[in-house]
Amino acid sequence: MAINFQDSEIEMAWSEVFSMDEYRLAIAEIANKYPEPKSLSVDYADINAYNVDFAMFILDYPDRCLGLARKTVMSLVPNVNRPGDVINVRIRNLPRDATVEIRNLRSEHLLKLVAVEGLARKVTAVKPRLTHALFRCARCGAETWVEETGMILREPVMCSNPEGGCNKQAVRFVLDQNASVYTDTQKIEIQESPEGLRGGAQPERITGYVEDDIAGQVTAGNRITLVGILRAVEKSDRDKTTVFDTFLDVLTVEFEQHEYDEIQITAEDEERIMEMSRDRDLFNNIVQSISPTINGLEEVKGAIALQLFGGSHKTLDDGTVIRGDMHILLIGDPGVAKSQLLRYMSMLAPRGIYASGKSASAAGLTAAAVRDDFGDGRWTLEAGALVLADKGLACIDELDKMTDQDRSSLHEAMESQKISVAKAGITATLQCRCSMLAAANPKFGRFDEGASIYDQINLPPALMSRFDLIFVLRDKPEVSRDKKITEHILSAHQRGQARQISEDSHIEGVDIPGIIERTNNIKPIYDVEILRKYVAYSKRIVPIMTEDAYNIIRDSYLQIRKTAKEDSVPITARQLEAFVRLSEASAKMRLSDKVTDLDANRAVELVEHYLRGIAGTEDGSFDMGIVDTDKNKVKLDKRSIVKRIIKAAGESGIVLEDIVVKCGHEGMSPGEVEKIVKQLHDGGEIFGTKEFKIA
Repeated sequence: MAINFQDSEIEMAWSEVFSMDEYRLAIAEIANKYPEPKSLSVDYADINAYNVDFAMFILDYPDRCLGLARKTVMSLVPNVNRPGDVINVRIRNLPRDATVEIRNLRSEHLLKLVAVEGLARKVTAVKPRLTHALFRCARCGAETWVEETGMILREPVMCSNPEGGCNKQAVRFVLDQNASVYTDTQKIEIQESPEGLRGGAQPERITGYVEDDIAGQVTAGNRITLVGILRAVEKSDRDKTTVFDTFLDVLTVEFEQHEYDEIQITAEDEERIMEMSRDRDLFNNIVQSISPTINGLEEVKGAIALQLFGGSHKTLDDGTVIRGDMHILLIGDPGVAKSQLLRYMSMLAPRGIYASGKSASAAGLTAAAVRDDFGDGRWTLEAGALVLADKGLACIDELDKMTDQDRSSLHEAMESQKISVAKAGITATLQCRCSMLAAANPKFGRFDEGASIYDQINLPPALMSRFDLIFVLRDKPEVSRDKKITEHILSAHQRGQARQISEDSHIEGVDIPGIIERTNNIKPIYDVEILRKYVAYSKRIVPIMTEDAYNIIRDSYLQIRKTAKEDSVPITARQLEAFVRLSEASAKMRLSDKVTDLDANRAVELVEHYLRGIAGTEDGSFDMGIVDTDKNKVKLDKRSIVKRIIKAAGESGIVLEDIVVKCGHEGMSPGEVEKIVKQLHDGGEIFGTKEFKIA
């Protein structure tokens, strides 16, 4: 049976709650400084501690209870008595069972007090709303106060002066704008958090109205919890309708204290996490739990695993911020499972957003300017994918398919982790403190072994240099590797088929338990849920570099710098920061508060592996200039010399020995010439006879 409270009981209950020391001091401060502080914030736990039934009653009948709460506070503050003067009572920290996902809001929640979590997608400017209007009769000057509740101005029906005789005639009223009372109001549209979505579901949205002293605190991209009363409003159609829209009448805006608070870690989870951290084979187990249906790519998966944990953000004495997030670029032939890996990571990351470069515009990635709905058509900002991925992972596929203009919006987002917006008269800076995992294809479909990276990738060097790690994934026929991949893919399909069939089914000639047993390597060692909780837990740790790790990273970096030849830069300071971030991520993966020699060596191995892939030279050293246009100019000139000599021979053709001799006069070695001829032949730019062969 539902418990009902009389008004007198509600007022008495509020008086008891407000008699606590914390609230007595807060009310005294409001009395002294009104209207500067004009809200009293009450913790739901204090109400619950006073009376559990009363606390539950507030959730069900918030309008009535909060109206009496305001009346109780007003009686304790003597100098607040003008029409329109109000002291807001705002309830914070609602229990978890009063927190409702946007998609689960139903008619049963109407006029109830609920908490809704999400991302601020769109935030309008703060505007004054008339709450108590003072009208004067145009005939006799009598004053009439009208409380304005909706968005449409209501005028008095008749004059309030009983002696003026105005009541019997049509009267015009004049609004006294100076004496009327206004309150600040702001419209916020919030969207479900991406980590709560699974299976490609569209995020739901709800509008909230924030009023008075809490208006203007939220900006687009903030992760917030709105505590308020769910209300319904009739749709503004020309014809009357029985279908209503819902909105939230916001009492309190709570900002997220920690970036992974939305992932609930229980005591049992924490015990399991600590047990995982002590596993000697933790790194390999996590790597095997990342997209196990993809065979191989151990180095790439290892790097992505470290990217999940990330380095530490640092703020120095002069205010300089050093980012801790890592950016990884995968460049590879079609069919090497880049997109599959990106989609899996966007699901696995505690906060992941997936976007395809071909269909994403600069506005979709950063922020779009849209017209607000307050009636005057002003422009407001709507947060894009990178802003929504703040403190998470942004997975961007087909980076090479983006237009230059759209791609340029990524430069600032990757380095300073902010997005500066100047459009439609709005100048703003939005936060996008996220790691980026991007994928791109070679310019001509597949990789040419001999040609330089720069020639084959439709990405500017300025953008490529912002990635901590770049992996080149080639699809080269190789008997043993092909056999492994073939068996892995077929096993994955076979396991998928077997999982669809009930365990007690019997199919002649098919050993279903045997298939499940044989393909257990496709099953992740750690399931997605515990891995997400492990990553969220690790974010609490800020590891410090030991002297051993410091020396290993320093010596490795300087050793590579020493290999520099004339006009070549083997490694830059950006890679030095990659060493640090990777080693910090390795320590956080172990839940260690120290970066040890183990972490430093892991970082060095990964960076050297990546450098060999994109900046390796024939003599075993590195040259970052290989991905730079100017550095490739010499190679391009040599290719053009060979092509010119072959073209000059005409239709009769030319033998390889003659090409070598003629190129020798241009200062080219026979080895260089043969390599370029092979590249041109393999790329289909020149044709050779059956006898044509270069060993």
